[in-house]
Amino acid sequence: MIFGFSRHVASWSQTLTKSSFTQSMRLSFVQRRTLASYRKSQIFMMPEGPEVRTLVDQLQGGVGKRLVNIQVLSGRYRQNGPPDGFVEFASTITRYVPGDDEVDNVDIIQEWNCKGKFIYIVLDDGKQEHQDPNFQRTIFVTLGMTGKFVAEKVHRQDSRFARWSMELLDVNTMKTIKIFYHDQRNFGTLKFCLKRADLQEKLDSLGPDILDNYITDQMFLDIVAAQKQDLNICKFLMNQTKISGVGNYILAEALYRARIDPFASLHEINESQLKSLFREIRTTALQSYQANGLTRQNGGQYNNMDGEAGRFSFELQCYGKETCAKGKPVLRETNGPHDRTIWYTEDQLFMPRDLRMTESAQSFQRDDSSSEQMEETDSVGLSDGLTEPSWRNVLAETFETESFRALEAFLEDERRQGATVYPPPQDIFSALNSCPFDQVKVVIVGQDPYHGPGQGNGMAFSVRSGIQPPPSLQNIFREAMSDVGIAQPLHGNLQCWARQGILLLNSVLTVRQGEANSHANKGWEEFTDLIIRRLNDDRENLVFLLWGRPAATKAKCVDEGRHHVIRTSHPSPLGATKTTSPFLSSKCFSRCNEYLTSVGNAPIDWSVV
Repeated sequence: MIFGFSRHVASWSQTLTKSSFTQSMRLSFVQRRTLASYRKSQIFMMPEGPEVRTLVDQLQGGVGKRLVNIQVLSGRYRQNGPPDGFVEFASTITRYVPGDDEVDNVDIIQEWNCKGKFIYIVLDDGKQEHQDPNFQRTIFVTLGMTGKFVAEKVHRQDSRFARWSMELLDVNTMKTIKIFYHDQRNFGTLKFCLKRADLQEKLDSLGPDILDNYITDQMFLDIVAAQKQDLNICKFLMNQTKISGVGNYILAEALYRARIDPFASLHEINESQLKSLFREIRTTALQSYQANGLTRQNGGQYNNMDGEAGRFSFELQCYGKETCAKGKPVLRETNGPHDRTIWYTEDQLFMPRDLRMTESAQSFQRDDSSSEQMEETDSVGLSDGLTEPSWRNVLAETFETESFRALEAFLEDERRQGATVYPPPQDIFSALNSCPFDQVKVVIVGQDPYHGPGQGNGMAFSVRSGIQPPPSLQNIFREAMSDVGIAQPLHGNLQCWARQGILLLNSVLTVRQGEANSHANKGWEEFTDLIIRRLNDDRENLVFLLWGRPAATKAKCVDEGRHHVIRTSHPSPLGATKTTSPFLSSKCFSRCNEYLTSVGNAPIDWSVV
């Protein structure tokens, strides 16, 4: 049995028009050579960032074409049922009948992109009559260890591991093409989504892409600093939520080139070594990408795909070698610190392997014996996280109220039940700790903290340096760049705003992981209302930037005869442009400065430094 759009949407044609992938996609010589190499050799390692991005580059010819069919041919989705979300997705596709004179220009692929090892395909809205701003059709793809896309010609020569196929229509030439997904080990995944937020949540869960120019060595250092320092360096680098796109050969090559011990913990590696490691990760990934990726092996030797003649050549120095570039023996340990094979040389080691193994065992015993004592002594009250003296004085009586104690009990119960709550306890009051009461000039009010790992830091819309700015913050930067001409920020840490008197206050100060607004109506709204009222009553000529509906409710606490209120939609992509008061093009930053200047206060420098 074959699952396809034709099965789940009865009106779909089951006729599959045969045509040449290479004709319609107009692949270059290099791309044809790359695709042809798939049938010449076997993949022995998991595709990493360079391979995935190279593949996505080659498939850009699919952008602008209409998706007319997807068929699952074999593997888990044939045996166990269609991929997640497939049936619902298929119901949104408009019927296509080969040979029709008039064809609807719908179901067009708008984007074929990747982040690290994650591939996604975005379609238009099709013939949807609703106006749901969260509606978006997206296909998620991961390659696993052996996944690859091949042309129909390659597929006909060897179709043993064909798992699914896509049929695309060029609405200008009325020609169809088929692209096949082959996966020998069948570890790759396919998923269909109808919500814009699903894609954004997935992208937000991944660390910065190592191939992106956006990532800097300082961002890398900040990401490392945010980890538990006893974490092994290999486990850290292979965690796609920290840095995306790094796999086994980039890992081993970069550690070798930077002379870093693959068995070391983060605390053993100094800042200079970390900067060197970052440069080597970037260099290895970029060199591999420029050489069109490196995933194939033939007779024990890796084939360099040099691109066009004389363009570039990429050669590994350690990974998969018997001797390194300097002629020293390469050690291959199958049970590496990240539970995979690791290649390294003796001169990389910070200490002999037998000594490290002995010390690790002793350290484990010490950590295990002290864990109960730590649990007994680490308990602190919610209010203890507020350390700024002026705010403690302003809110002292609030901490003794029944409503605040109920809020504290709710958070304790959340953690007792195993929920992950953001931000961590020491960061819940970061906005107040970073901006004393008598220094507040501007109040920016958001909804609640970011709910992705490592994102929420207690200040509305801000993230730590090294964490990729979420879409809302990217839109904030976009508006500030357009409105007041700031330079493109290199990170998302807004401490520089707080130091100028900007209180970055969320309406709700905590959130459960992965569940936006999950701590609404638990008591935080009354607490932040009190903060707004005290600022309203005791201060003069403040600017309140209220972004989004929850923030707008705070206007009830503000005397607009004494203060200036600017209301816009939330900067999230879901609402930044689609309301009567859109955030984008609101010029809220220049309007804020105009008011501050008019009352004799210094304007804000909105640059992010």
